[in-house]
Amino acid sequence: MEWNNVMRTRKSCREYIDQQITTAQLKALLEAGCAAPVARGKFEQLQLTVVQDKELLDMIDAAAKQSYGDDSFSCTRGAPTVIIVSVQEDQGQIAPNMIASAGCVVQNMHLAATDLGLGSVYLGSIQAVNNSFEVLYKLKLKDGFWPVAALAVGNAKEPAREREIPVDKIFTNIIA
Repeated sequence: MEWNNVMRTRKSCREYIDQQITTAQLKALLEAGCAAPVARGKFEQLQLTVVQDKELLDMIDAAAKQSYGDDSFSCTRGAPTVIIVSVQEDQGQIAPNMIASAGCVVQNMHLAATDLGLGSVYLGSIQAVNNSFEVLYKLKLKDGFWPVAALAVGNAKEPAREREIPVDKIFTNIIA
């Protein structure tokens, strides 16, 4: 797909069919994530965790429901794959530029998913799992790493369609 078509077709998908993505699709998504810009080139301060285990996906949803106090909330949106981006803490804190880097990784994968004909959605709510020792343990994170962003991905129930993007969608202040 051409860049402009990808950009106009990308949307947040919140409903998926019960079919796992292929190994080739996963590899392409991970490659896109690894091609993202990362603050100061500190790729070693990021970790990707691919979750395709249904039981763990359900645990992630349960942790988010508890954290948000909302029994109807679905963090994973029922996607068969969730790719979590975790960031290494430094002296007990996570640097804002590394959170931004995690967002860049997710956005690259989000656009790649669109190019592959997959549905996907950015999951900022994945941070809710930081309140669940059991989920954190099962994610097998390296010491000092914390989930900050994720991408739910799968085959969408309804395909995304290209749309026009108005240039005034976001208020823009041009200073010349």
